[in-house]
Amino acid sequence: MKTIALAVVFLAATGVAALPAVAADGKITLTGEITGTTCSISGGTGSAPGTSPDFSVPLNKVQASALKAPGQTAGAKPYYIHVGSCPKDTTVAVMYESSSPAINPATGNLVNQAPAKPTPATFVEVQLVDGVTHQPMDLRLGQNSSPAKVPESGQVSLPFAAQYIATGTATPGPVSTQVLYSVTFP
Repeated sequence: MKTIALAVVFLAATGVAALPAVAADGKITLTGEITGTTCSISGGTGSAPGTSPDFSVPLNKVQASALKAPGQTAGAKPYYIHVGSCPKDTTVAVMYESSSPAINPATGNLVNQAPAKPTPATFVEVQLVDGVTHQPMDLRLGQNSSPAKVPESGQVSLPFAAQYIATGTATPGPVSTQVLYSVTFP
């Protein structure tokens, strides 16, 4: 026991057990801003602001025959997320939360979560489209939509569309899904 204790004291005294010194190659400075103002958020299928940030988009009815093959889309329905009471020249965008449980990790679209009764449509998902670029949004990525600058009025509407997309030969039935979103200030 005395030999082990003596060896530990010797190593500590001579610095053999010391960690190597590391020199820094650079420094990162992080800056940000905490603002006291928040913008109001609402949404809906009309271009006029709604009353709540939670809203529904009633999708158009389409024939199953319009969705016969994987990748076919149909029934695009426009909707808007309205941002108001914001300072002029604020840049805003929408980010769909990639942690939303309805996002299919293989496709980035929204799976059908309609209840089992009546029998829900199969081989169909809901795809969200950026209303500025008209490109489908891969919801797995948690990326921002096209940004918009708030004008003098303090109100801006961010356009989107929701459409059905086939993952096979679609069968008739109800479709229901949901996704979480956040308004960001990129």
